[in-house]
Order: sequence, then C-alpha cells, then structure tokens
Amino acid sequence: MNKLFLSIEDFYTDLQSGEFDELLALAGVLQKLSDAAWEEVEELYQPSICVH
Repeated sequence: MNKLFLSIEDFYTDLQSGEFDELLALAGVLQKLSDAAWEEVEELYQPSICVH
C-alpha cells in the first residue's frame, strides 16, 4: 500500500483515539499530510509543457 495512504490511516486512527488534544498538533499533522499529498500529485502529473 502507498506510504501516503498508510499515513492517512495512522492519522485517522490517532484522531479516533483522541491523540490530538491541542489544535496546533492537529494542524501540524494535517499540514504534513497535505504537503505529502501535493508532492505525490506533482510526481504523478508532471507538467507536460516546458517554459524556457
């Protein structure tokens, strides 16, 4: 399984078990997941037009 999906599953498990008492910690994890998702999108769908 994809590393990103495993990270999302881990996050969901932690969220359901109440691991995030502080909003800042929750925001930090969500930001990391978001960054990882965008990196994967950029890897999969690289620009087809090169501007010089």
